[in-house]
Amino acid sequence: MRLAFLGDVHANLEALNAVLEDIGKKGVDEIFCLGDLVGYGPDPENVVQEIKKKNIKTIMGNYDDAVGYSKQSCGCSYSPGRETEVGDVSLNWTIEHTSQETKDFLKKLPRRLSFEVENVKFLLVHGSPLDELLEYVTPQIDPDRLQKIAQSTSEDIIVNGHTHIPMVKWVFGKLVLNPGSVGRPKDADPRASYMIVEVKRGTVQAQIVRVPYDVKKTIEKIAKNNLPMELATVLALGQTFDMGPGKVNFFL
Repeated sequence: MRLAFLGDVHANLEALNAVLEDIGKKGVDEIFCLGDLVGYGPDPENVVQEIKKKNIKTIMGNYDDAVGYSKQSCGCSYSPGRETEVGDVSLNWTIEHTSQETKDFLKKLPRRLSFEVENVKFLLVHGSPLDELLEYVTPQIDPDRLQKIAQSTSEDIIVNGHTHIPMVKWVFGKLVLNPGSVGRPKDADPRASYMIVEVKRGTVQAQIVRVPYDVKKTIEKIAKNNLPMELATVLALGQTFDMGPGKVNFFL
């Protein structure tokens, strides 16, 4: 079985279409999405419709939750100041530009999904098994916390999103995977990111796949919709940066 995992599309239709086209060439048996279909990008409605049309099994991300229920915050770890302002503008704009049908779809997404392939058990969550929507499981996470996460579930493989940073890590006999972000990468590579996992006779192979897409077209849509241009900068650079006054210090 060849499985494709993608996540953190964030309303970037060009990136999603490029990834789905690439997946179509890879002989994949099934596609799974780790949430955050909406937010930040200019095409929330079209992205959700594409996911629905392709019948891709999808779990809820924190942005899906916030938009679906028209919340005032997505729960993201923003720095005070301009970063918080940009996040608030993005969330409010997304809520205003999604239909009730789309909001209803987002509200119905499950917070976790468990399944088995050839005796290998998978658990899909956006954040972590201990905090399904908001916990950031990064490569630099505290080892003790990672141990608690691994031991909190009986599945063999945990696949999560939320950080926008690809990760493949063995932890206390379990495999923790993150395919990175389709629509808003943060690892200094602006190409869309997803993962192919092959399960064969009990063995598992995971591969990160990077796909170029028309970033310029997405940025033009951001400008046309009068969204903050910091959102475009993140797409062009493939990483977030300090949005404080006069600061241009980039960080992962």
